[in-house]
Formats: sequence, structure tokens, C-alpha cells
Amino acid sequence: MQPSQPASGGRPPPIGQTQERQGIALALSGGGYRAMLFHTGVLIRLNELGLLQKLSRVSSVSGGSISAAYLGLVWKRLTWAGSVATNFNEVYVDDVLRFSRHSMDWYCAVVGFLTQGRLVSSLVSWVYDRALFHGATLQDLPGDEGPRFIICATNLTTGSLWRFSRPYMADYRVGRIDRPRFSLARAVAASSAFPPVLSPMNLGLGNYAISDWPARSDRTEVPPPVPSFVRNRAVLSDGGVYDNHGLEPVDDWPIVLVSDGGAPHAISNSGYGNWYSQLRRVLDVEDNQVRSLRRRALIKYLDDGRKTGQVSGAYWSIGTNPAKYETVGGLPCRPEAATVLSRVSTRLADPGDTLRDALVNWGYAICDKSVRRWHARGLPAATRWPRPGGLDSIATRRRV
Repeated sequence: MQPSQPASGGRPPPIGQTQERQGIALALSGGGYRAMLFHTGVLIRLNELGLLQKLSRVSSVSGGSISAAYLGLVWKRLTWAGSVATNFNEVYVDDVLRFSRHSMDWYCAVVGFLTQGRLVSSLVSWVYDRALFHGATLQDLPGDEGPRFIICATNLTTGSLWRFSRPYMADYRVGRIDRPRFSLARAVAASSAFPPVLSPMNLGLGNYAISDWPARSDRTEVPPPVPSFVRNRAVLSDGGVYDNHGLEPVDDWPIVLVSDGGAPHAISNSGYGNWYSQLRRVLDVEDNQVRSLRRRALIKYLDDGRKTGQVSGAYWSIGTNPAKYETVGGLPCRPEAATVLSRVSTRLADPGDTLRDALVNWGYAICDKSVRRWHARGLPAATRWPRPGGLDSIATRRRV
């Protein structure tokens, strides 16, 4: 699978193959609290199916990084009976739902606007740390006892993906920083620094020892020069700027599960009579096209791999039509509910109890259907909603 290529030509070289490509890789997309809650339902179902314990890598961006980073932080506290964590709700789900009641984007956006981004990353990091991460660093993520968690941001200086993980922080143009004792809350803040008002995070690199990224042996072009200033400071923005699906760190895995909580591209009736609205719409269209290309590459990778028996996995999104899975069974889902939930605004704000539970339920149900349809047909179908209310009441809503 080759969902993206850097502007300099060719895909970035592997980071020394520091992890064996085996087990299941999971990618969690961006999309604010909407995606975070959708992915929470996904993780509940993966745990029930016995697949959570089999994860070997979790890649995430933006709102998905809140879900992933907290899962990494509590991984050592999970109690396993066979391949199922029996205390998953108490250790993970309850805390994420509690956190989703913190509305933070409006006052963070005001600080970002007034300071033109100079103070906003510190404020967002402080909120994340106080409400969820409590002083944890990247070194508190699992080592050999669990999956490798990779929290993705975008380095605006180089135009490349910036990876936060326990073994390293890295950008293939900047290089690699081994075993960083870097705040987990700051990593998530960088990954979810939605531009322009929550972005950027200026990360000073002068005090870090940086080693070169392994050079590619098959490069046919002369590599562009890398100015020395790129190792002085990284200017980081939302991981979704580079890859809203978080695919690049998992794109060569034999089993890939991709959960997409991003909002579908919206049709607009505006005439775009001013340059600002026109430019914003152009950027939205370009972003949608990039996402579409990544999805197509992923689906082709999975389809081709299934034919040879070398690759398996599944992709589902918040906008997936459940009617396509009628023969699979599982919980009843009306397409109208998916439409309503996919239109929940991309914010870091409390959506209210009804939408909160429905987003978890929808992620749970569509993950169940997709995994059993495309990856493991012998697994049992879901029979009970994880949260009250199911989806029926949401299907009748017109606005959210």
C-alpha cells in the first residue's frame, strides 16, 4: 500500500525496521471528539472480539490520538482473561467519556487567535495533561508488553510526517531522537493542533541528540539538501494536515484495520463571492481529494492482498452505509443514523449525552460488521449496545 509520497519523490525510507511486521496494525483517524468517541466504540468491540490484545502497532492522528494515547497509557493496567480485557470499561472507556465532557476548543481558539498560535499549544497541552494524562511521557507507553503507539503530527518546516512514540521521535528529513522523555499530553496536543487557531506547536530541538534517518538505497533522484535550521526547531500542526487516516506508519502491515471518524466531504450552495471563502473551499476540496486517494490505495492494497492471501484487514468510516452489511448480521443500524452522526461538528467540545452514546454505539456496530465481513467471518456478531439508546433516536434527527 502506498497512500502517499513526499514531494521530493519516493516514499520516505523505513526507520531501520525497528519493529517486526506481524500482528495487527490499527489506524485511528482524526475528527475531534466525534472521532474520539467513534473510535472508543471501535476499541470496545475489538476488545470483545479478542483482537485488541493482538495489536502490534497503533497509528493515530488528531482526535484519534486522544483515543490511542490514553489506551497506550492504561495498557499496563488492563486485566486479561484469555484475549479479552475484563476491566476495559473501568480502566479506559469511563475516563474517555468523562474527558469528552470537557469543552475546550472555544477558549483555546480565542487564545490561539489573540496570540497567533504562540500560546495555544501550551494551553491545549495543559488541558490534556490535567484532564487525562497527568504528567505521563512517551516513556509511559507500552514497551514489549504491548503495541507500539505512534502519534502523528505534521512538521510544517519540512512538510513531512512527525512521529511521536516510545522508542523515538522522528521526521525522515530532520532525523530521529531516541527514547524521548517527552510529555504525552504535548504529543497529543501537537497531533490535534487543528489549524489555524490551535496550531502550531513550536518544538525546540537544540537540546536533543538527533541521528540521521537511514538513507534509501533505491532513490533515483538527487536528495534535496536539508538546511541546518531544520534541526533547531520543528513547527508542528495537526497530523491530519499530512495524513488524516494515520496510514503511513502502518502501510506495510499484513493485517490492517482502519477506523475513519473524519467527516465526509460536504456539498455547499455558497457562491464563494469573496477570496477567503473561495480559498477555504479550494483547500477543503484538495484535502478531500487527498483523503480519497489514500482510501483508494488502502482498499486496493487490501483487495490485492486478499487475492494472494498475504494481507487481510478492514476499513470502515463514520459515513459507511450499514445497509451494505445487511447479510452480515449484528446490531440493527439505520443509514439515517450514520448520516446524522457523520455530520457532528469537528470540535473538541462536549456533544451531549445522547450524541456521545450514539457515537460510541455507531463505532462499535460498524466495526463489528466490517471486521466480520472483511477480516474474520467466523467471529460472533454483536448483540448488545455498549451504551444506552442504540441508534434509533439519532436516525430521526435533522440537525446536530
